[in-house]
Amino acid sequence: MAPYEKRIRSPSTDEASQQQQPTSPSSPPQQGRSKAGRARKPAHELLSEDQKKANHIASEQKRRANIRIGFDQLVDMVPALDSCHRSEALILQKSVEYIKDLVEDKNNLRERVRELQTVLGEM
Repeated sequence: MAPYEKRIRSPSTDEASQQQQPTSPSSPPQQGRSKAGRARKPAHELLSEDQKKANHIASEQKRRANIRIGFDQLVDMVPALDSCHRSEALILQKSVEYIKDLVEDKNNLRERVRELQTVLGEM
C-alpha cells in the first residue's frame, strides 16, 4: 500500500473487492459520532438567566477581591506607602518608583562587584 492511502472495504469479504483511496496526511480521521452527542448543550446554556447573573456577580467580586489583595501586598512591600492616604493610582506610582530604585541599586551593586573582582585579580 502506498503512503497516505487507506483501504476502504466493501461489504463483501472478497479481497479482490478492496479499493484504495488516497488521503492527505493532514486530513483528520473520521470518527463515528452520533447526532445525539452533538446536540447536547454546553453547561452554561443550561443555567437560568438569574443563575448566570449570580455567577457573573460572584466572578466579578472574586476578581475585585484579588485586585484588592494585590494592592494590599504592594502597600506592605513598598516603604513609601507606609503612612499616607493610598489611592490605587498612588500605590502604582510609588511601586514603580520603588522598583526603579531597586533596579538601579542592583546595577550599582553589580558594578561594584566587577570593580572589586578587578582589584582582586590584580593582586
